[in-house]
Amino acid sequence: MPPTFIPATTIAPGVFHTFTDATLKDLVDNLDPKAEAGEAKFRFGMKYTPVADRITNLILTMTLTIAMPRWPNAAKRPKKEQDEWNRFLKALRFHEDGHISIFRREAYTTWDKLLAATPATIDQVLADEETRIQALSDAYDLKTDSGMKQTSPHGTTVITVP
Repeated sequence: MPPTFIPATTIAPGVFHTFTDATLKDLVDNLDPKAEAGEAKFRFGMKYTPVADRITNLILTMTLTIAMPRWPNAAKRPKKEQDEWNRFLKALRFHEDGHISIFRREAYTTWDKLLAATPATIDQVLADEETRIQALSDAYDLKTDSGMKQTSPHGTTVITVP
């Protein structure tokens, strides 16, 4: 059975950070340009049956999470600020979903490598795979500047104060 994913489809986001700024301008002025606005993560779970030097009955589960920022004051702000905040959130979600796509795609390579492992090597293979997949995710952030240089249907993750 190939890897399974939790959740299998759409990921409901958790809260990464709650902004308390009164206005969108205040929020932008207080942003750390090097800080992440959201986060996508993965975690593997694995079970198998060792038979001599082989792996059988492999079950590989990848748990996926996304965390997004919140700005409760958005509802109190003028429509143009609300619209820009919502546009930013959509662009950020597009970016975070890109991480999730990498994780899902690479889980199949991990599955194949684990099937080829032995009981003596399987834990190290899994650890190496986690490192490899995280490196691909980090390269995606580097290439897109964490979404700030990434074109999406909603623009970039750069907030423009109206």
